[in-house]
Amino acid sequence: PSKVYRIYLNFIKPKKKNKQTKRQLTHRIFLEKYKFILNENGELHFKTDNRPLFDFSLEEFQAAGMSLSELTNDLHNSPYNADNIRTEYEETFSAKGFPINRCVCKF
Repeated sequence: PSKVYRIYLNFIKPKKKNKQTKRQLTHRIFLEKYKFILNENGELHFKTDNRPLFDFSLEEFQAAGMSLSELTNDLHNSPYNADNIRTEYEETFSAKGFPINRCVCKF
């Protein structure tokens, strides 16, 4: 417990609405588990090309009492892109014209 400084959730697979919502890695059930392992100043970094998943996740982060920062719906055209490490999935989706959503969350 309380040993992890940062968790990255990059391009997780969206679950079907309603039936599998609780199995989504950004659902508040999982957020409570992350809260247990993150240290006092720990952060959750989240990136996705899927806007409905991003919007769902923002609601879950706020419901779990997390504060949000570095929030953008177009990472590659934002000030946060300077320190961004691009994943293979990110390169693929970006090349297809999908904007990348990103935020940093803290408890």
